[in-house]
Amino acid sequence: MLLHPQLMNTSWQELIAKLRSHPPYAAAFSRIYRSEPRRADVLDALGAFERSLVTPDARFDRYLRGQHEAITPDEERGYELFKTYGCTACHQGVNVGGNLFQRFGIFHDPFDDPPLSVADLGRFAITRRPSDRHVFRVPSLRNAAVTAPYFHDGRARTLTEAVQEMARSQLGRPLTDEHIDLIIKFLRTLTGEYNGKPLSDQAEGKPQREARRRR
Repeated sequence: MLLHPQLMNTSWQELIAKLRSHPPYAAAFSRIYRSEPRRADVLDALGAFERSLVTPDARFDRYLRGQHEAITPDEERGYELFKTYGCTACHQGVNVGGNLFQRFGIFHDPFDDPPLSVADLGRFAITRRPSDRHVFRVPSLRNAAVTAPYFHDGRARTLTEAVQEMARSQLGRPLTDEHIDLIIKFLRTLTGEYNGKPLSDQAEGKPQREARRRR
């Protein structure tokens, strides 16, 4: 990824030089690795970061393991709606997404208000294939409740806005307020743990402790 000409398009020589000339990075490497940034240290740091992204033991995980009381009836109904509307066609697998590419705007063009940015072009900006215009990696929905804003440009500030946009652009149909609320309740069950502690659920202004009280 670092060296690929169609991704970060750099070299180790260039990358190390940039890190060593950036005081905050240089200081962090010196504090942690007791040296200037080196290739092995960069790879170790990247590996440590990627391992930190694993957030297991969401309530939905416990539900799938047979602990049906881990989610509420409303959350379970939201899960059923999530499947009924076809959201699982793209948001699938252990990460509830992240394993395929899809066009953003199947039934409605979300880019009908120019001008467009390079980011709006999706994979086309990398591949230059017309078929990749507005094609993006389907994101994982794990921890969606704590990772606002949403979409490649942060256009949706809340889960409500994000679900409404997905219904319009990807499903081609409006959802009732009740169904949106139920789907969001399901999405909140995907919030996991980081370093053994539950991630704070602040994206919609409802702390994790409130979610626990409702169970």
